[in-house]
Amino acid sequence: MDTLFSHVSIVTMDDRMSVWTDSFLGVTDGKISYLGKKAPEEQPQTIIDGSGMVLMPGLINCHTHLPMTILRGYADHLDDRAVKAAAQLAIAECLRFGVTSVSDMYDHCDAICQAVAESGIKANISRGMTMFLGDEFDFEKFPACQELVALRDKWQGYDNGRIKIEASVHAEYTSTYQLWD
Repeated sequence: MDTLFSHVSIVTMDDRMSVWTDSFLGVTDGKISYLGKKAPEEQPQTIIDGSGMVLMPGLINCHTHLPMTILRGYADHLDDRAVKAAAQLAIAECLRFGVTSVSDMYDHCDAICQAVAESGIKANISRGMTMFLGDEFDFEKFPACQELVALRDKWQGYDNGRIKIEASVHAEYTSTYQLWD
């Protein structure tokens, strides 16, 4: 056993949503290997005293625009460096409050993926697209679509699937149906 959390309150997520107080949870190779009201006989490599703490599954934020943490709609024209710094701040806030996975839609997605890769958080990243070209649309030539393809080629499945790349339209009112198709 690699790590044992001792004397911790555990939210089990079983059918009854049981909470075990003053309990023990062991982890081996990144997976739960022990759960009990008494300490296991096996000696772990590391013991973390969880007295007064709660151990629970991470939260998932299903709608984020990470860089907007500091931009708040003012400066969508900023560069990748500013977007990455803003994404790093947002990720730090997420992790501090127990969010371990996000679904994010923005542009400058390569910079966001770099921040995600460095942080350890799990993320589904989509390049938000807008378009009003009508019948002239060609996926192979539309710049946002080409950014999406490059993003997928570089980041899809990164770190055993921790980063996933998805396609998205910004909204039904900011694009025509050819982009949705």
